[in-house]
Amino acid sequence: MEQTVNTTVLRQTNRRRVLQYIYDSVEPVTKQEIAGALSLSLPTVTGNLAELLEEGLVSCSGTQESTGGRKPRTYALEPQSRTAVGVFIRDDSVQMLAIDLRAGEMGFQEASVPFAHTEEYYHMIAQCLEEFMDSCGLARDRLLGVGITIPGIIDQAAGRLVMSPTLELWDIPLEEIYCHFSRYPTFIENSPNASGYAERWADSEATNVVYLSLDRGVGGAIIQGDKQYMGDHGRGGEFGHMRLIPNGRLCHCGRRGCVEAYCSTSRLSDDLGITLEEFFTRLQAGDEAVAEVWEEYRTHLADTLVNLRTCFDCDIILGGSLSRYLEGLLPEICWELGEKTLFNSDSVFLRLDHFGPHSACAGTALRFIDDFLLTF
Repeated sequence: MEQTVNTTVLRQTNRRRVLQYIYDSVEPVTKQEIAGALSLSLPTVTGNLAELLEEGLVSCSGTQESTGGRKPRTYALEPQSRTAVGVFIRDDSVQMLAIDLRAGEMGFQEASVPFAHTEEYYHMIAQCLEEFMDSCGLARDRLLGVGITIPGIIDQAAGRLVMSPTLELWDIPLEEIYCHFSRYPTFIENSPNASGYAERWADSEATNVVYLSLDRGVGGAIIQGDKQYMGDHGRGGEFGHMRLIPNGRLCHCGRRGCVEAYCSTSRLSDDLGITLEEFFTRLQAGDEAVAEVWEEYRTHLADTLVNLRTCFDCDIILGGSLSRYLEGLLPEICWELGEKTLFNSDSVFLRLDHFGPHSACAGTALRFIDDFLLTF
């Protein structure tokens, strides 16, 4: 019996290694290349490739005749053979992103739907999800799972949403959300942590990085090597609720002076009765009133970034919905950081994230991709 178990485990391990090798390869590979790289016999590789082909995970180029003889067959990943979906529930809208095994975007949708913690709201979102997947052509039997991300503090061990000031939710069981999406494997997490996960996936060679998400809520993630630091209670990276200005502006959390009260995107949109796009259009056009608001916002953002740099001594990545507007403004932000940082060499430590405003959706979907590659 033990021999049978060991043989089964070995077969599964070899199959996973073959798939991972093909996944990591930029160009199609031959079975000889696979066998040599993994120190496996050709019959073992051939058998595993046959299984992967049958499951649609890889494709094979046809054998061709050529002057020099027959060209060997090559094998490549079929990225859309498995998919995952990320859903970002915000206070004023819902974003949905479908990705393939290589995080290739298969579809994105954003709907303006005010949040409400009600049966009707979740039923509507679940229906929108089905329609979205249909529009992307996603086969349900190849869907690895649906990741749901929300702005808030989540206690995964207790299965509770501790608080979400922007959604006005306090201490509720996650099951009250899970139950509406139980048709599929589902995972619920904090949106900045999801964004941080996406960033680590996109740049696996990065060592230590702090991720700051600038949205209607402000949060973050702490990435150490190939892992995220969550803290003792899963609250690591809650930068939005650091005290920035003593007795300052009232924050949604009920305290005063939090980073979120000064660096939320609402300061540039809701407070002025305009959209973010309108704000930056006016800023680019030289609107003095908007420029004054931006200067104040940039000052508070720079102070926050300097504090994070001083505490963590590593690169910082800016993400969230604001990131799509920051590329042309990054030099002036970096200049202000250079003026405020303690060390002269610290002037260039800031960059924008890889997935931009889609990062939260991408990150929570990517967890299913990674789990599949690790356990297939």
